[in-house]
Amino acid sequence: MNTILVVDDETPARKELRYLIENTAAMSEIIEARSGHEAMKLFHTRPVGVAFIDINLGDMNGIILAKEALKMDEKLKIVFSTAYDTYAVKAFELDAVDYIMKPYEQQRVAMALLRAGFDTNQDTDDSKEVSTDLNWMAEKLKKLSLWKGDRVILIDIDDIVFLAMEDRNCRICTLNDEFISHQTLGYFQQKFRKNNFYRANRSYLVNLDHIVEIQPWFNNSYSIKVKNYPQEQIIISRNTIKDFRMLLDF
Repeated sequence: MNTILVVDDETPARKELRYLIENTAAMSEIIEARSGHEAMKLFHTRPVGVAFIDINLGDMNGIILAKEALKMDEKLKIVFSTAYDTYAVKAFELDAVDYIMKPYEQQRVAMALLRAGFDTNQDTDDSKEVSTDLNWMAEKLKKLSLWKGDRVILIDIDDIVFLAMEDRNCRICTLNDEFISHQTLGYFQQKFRKNNFYRANRSYLVNLDHIVEIQPWFNNSYSIKVKNYPQEQIIISRNTIKDFRMLLDF
């Protein structure tokens, strides 16, 4: 039986990821570590097939933990997780098999397990052949095509203030207009991964450049206000508060 280790110092995030892994790789043994040092003890005492490691652990940087673990077992598969992709380049320099963003989505976790060599029952796009040139052009494109009535409107990605899931549709709010898309937030989070978008919670993806105010909220969380939408109340998920504060340095 393959063993999967989940390393995260925040209990809600760790339990959520474990639940999603269980839904995808039911035949695997899943173990948890609440800190980098606890994970190191597990690496020393038992074989691990793949480790999901949060980069911002309380007692240790996740990248340092991964380096030490790979010294003990070079066949170990590493998947990094965090709420923003500042460390993405360093992660892949370690030959990590994947890098997933918080809040997690079932299909994205399934794709990470597939890349780590696990059989899953989830449909992913990895098996589809995509032109390298088209992928490169799509990543460079600073426009997003959206339907408005019977027309397709091209909007500047930098003009998007936030995206919100409402009734299974995605509401896309720009500086001057609003649009509806049938795509998921996870789709746009991946599409905008090289832009300054932050997944505030399960329902909101926010352009960091358009945040104008941060207010303390209940349970040590925060509420943010964005440009041109003063009535919109966006709450930062408790699972990502630490990363959010580190990202904006407050």
